[in-house]
Amino acid sequence: MPRPSQNTDQQLVEAARDLMRSAGISQLNLRQVAKKAGVNLGMFHYHFKTKEAFTRRVLQETYDKFFQEFTLESSKDGETLGQLRGALVALGKFAVRNRRMFLAILHDVLNKDKVVLDFVKTNIPRHGEVIVGLVRKCQKEGSLRKMPLSSVMPFLMGTNALPAMMLSMMEHLEIKRVRFIPLKLIAFEIASEKAIENRVDLALSALRPLTIQSKSRRGR
Repeated sequence: MPRPSQNTDQQLVEAARDLMRSAGISQLNLRQVAKKAGVNLGMFHYHFKTKEAFTRRVLQETYDKFFQEFTLESSKDGETLGQLRGALVALGKFAVRNRRMFLAILHDVLNKDKVVLDFVKTNIPRHGEVIVGLVRKCQKEGSLRKMPLSSVMPFLMGTNALPAMMLSMMEHLEIKRVRFIPLKLIAFEIASEKAIENRVDLALSALRPLTIQSKSRRGR
């Protein structure tokens, strides 16, 4: 009997990641995954045995790929505020690109799905702690106002997470337009790289020390 290709498991993971961007986790169909990967469904059972084990790996690899980019942006040489901006932009891109997956994760968390709960508990603190550390350092250096983290963190983390979630919900409900504006145009204005960067810049500007804000206004 020929041995299965060593790349088959990764082909299945990559296919699932692509499908999750449009269908989310809860709608992930193993036959569709195998078809998209171009492999026999039996290979899924050979490599992963259960859908739970497969879901766990897909989620973890998706997050790990994001965290590599996130770590790179948050540790670049330069000012701490620039590192914080880079980290928030990377997080925003991830949230927007995987918005359907996030909606499915929220659904599964509310339903207390063990695999998804374990994933969230393990990984969410990883990038959250990095951002907290950068915010504290910026506050110490004086590039951000000294405010309670309980106020700063929801503001910064929600800058792109909330627009991504709102867009995902409209897509899920198959809303075609809002006040005569096509959803495709709204999606572009929310999900474009420039829009993500603009929201991050607005949020950081709002948290700058008042003296710096005043100087910035006088310089216009």
